[in-house]
Amino acid sequence: MSEITGDGIGIGLVVSDDVGGDGGIERAVKALAGIKNGASKAIGSALRRATSSGAMLAQKEILKSYVLGASTFKSYTKDRRHYVTDASGTTVSIEFAGIHIPLAKFGARASRDGRVSAKVKRENAQKTLEHAFSRTVGKYGHVGIFERVGEERMPIRELYGPSVPQMLSYNEDLSQEVGDRIREKFEQRIDHEILALLNGWRA
Repeated sequence: MSEITGDGIGIGLVVSDDVGGDGGIERAVKALAGIKNGASKAIGSALRRATSSGAMLAQKEILKSYVLGASTFKSYTKDRRHYVTDASGTTVSIEFAGIHIPLAKFGARASRDGRVSAKVKRENAQKTLEHAFSRTVGKYGHVGIFERVGEERMPIRELYGPSVPQMLSYNEDLSQEVGDRIREKFEQRIDHEILALLNGWRA
């Protein structure tokens, strides 16, 4: 399940799914009953691995579709992971949060005559932006793509592409794929974590 939240500047996407449905949690509770906090340690470790794998899948799929570098993805995205266990089971949520990414980060080019073009999605052709220009601003040398708001030279505004949460939401299947990956990874890891604790490989 996914949900978009935000005010148009800072935007969040929540991906959540139930885990442990194949008996992994129950196995951990039974097998580690004699070890203090054993079940919670095994489940917690497996959940961390599972959510990390889900977040990595989201990044991989976004970078396949958008003209965006991995370092930019990480710079403009934060993910928070939550686990809630109640009588009905354990639900895992990953909240992807991030602001709109400057258009200059999406395959933007400036020709010698100052004409600017950009491409946001890899499947699209490079598009010339007739009234845009590239400029370096600020004391940290931020390079952006700008356009004038009116007929006068000033003011100007910077152009932006989508945020990472929006990119995720545009892919209708990706949220489901991330949820599936979390569940699969949890079931793969939980037995390893149980054995690690039973054999004393992990405190």
